[in-house]
Amino acid sequence: MVRTEPETSPDARHTGGPPGYAVRRIPPERRPVLDRLAGASRRFQVHALTEFDVTEARARLFDSELRVTWTGFVVASLARAVAMHPEVNARKAGSRILAFDRVDIGATVEREQAGAAVLDVAVVRDADRRSCATISELLSTAKHGPGEPPRQRGLARGLVRLPAPLRRTALRMAATSPRVSATFGPAVGVTSLGMLSDAWAWAVPVAPLTVIATVGRVTQRPEVRDDRIVARWMLPLTLSFDHAVIDGAPAARFTETLRVLIESGAALRDDAAPQGDVVLHDETAAGP
Repeated sequence: MVRTEPETSPDARHTGGPPGYAVRRIPPERRPVLDRLAGASRRFQVHALTEFDVTEARARLFDSELRVTWTGFVVASLARAVAMHPEVNARKAGSRILAFDRVDIGATVEREQAGAAVLDVAVVRDADRRSCATISELLSTAKHGPGEPPRQRGLARGLVRLPAPLRRTALRMAATSPRVSATFGPAVGVTSLGMLSDAWAWAVPVAPLTVIATVGRVTQRPEVRDDRIVARWMLPLTLSFDHAVIDGAPAARFTETLRVLIESGAALRDDAAPQGDVVLHDETAAGP
């Protein structure tokens, strides 16, 4: 139901009268996002605010005959780092740790649906075995390609109809089961703010992600090299870890591995990797 408060006169907005306003219900598709944000208050996060020198990687990227986006490159590099540090590819499920045996990466994509912007999570399966070009194409298809956004099914479809307190309690209880928690999507995700800002930032630590990489815009900054100040292409990237799963030392080692992979452009040498699939993950299935 929409209710509009009428203005006191046609010139109310210019004479200091009370403004008009509209009251709308929160759309059902927005409720899973609110559930995730509510669950964020119970997370224990460690943040690594980093900046990587991608001058070499940028040159390789632009020399590539295939179309590679920065997000695709970061997802590919992140997945390879996860494969080298499998302890981060895990999720807390109640009093147990759920360890995944393959590297899937979730990436947020915004697509247009019925004239409105809809946020989806594109899941790249076996991302550590995909090339940067393949991942870039898959994410582009998820953002611009045809198709309907994922529909709520099964448990998620029933839960979304419950009042918020009951829905969130049910999700928390479901998340304690390893079998159910395994259906909540990847443990590692990427969100890109590079199209909006070249500053550092970190994402809200929402479940079910154990590691979140927040990507900024690649830009030139002054760096000291051989006692000289030179311009280098830098990538601001923030890594957020769930401290309930990962301690500081393993997180630091993982960050260093990722730095080496990104700064060397290692994933850009894997353009011959097999093609893969991307799926749109149902956000309503994710735990609190």
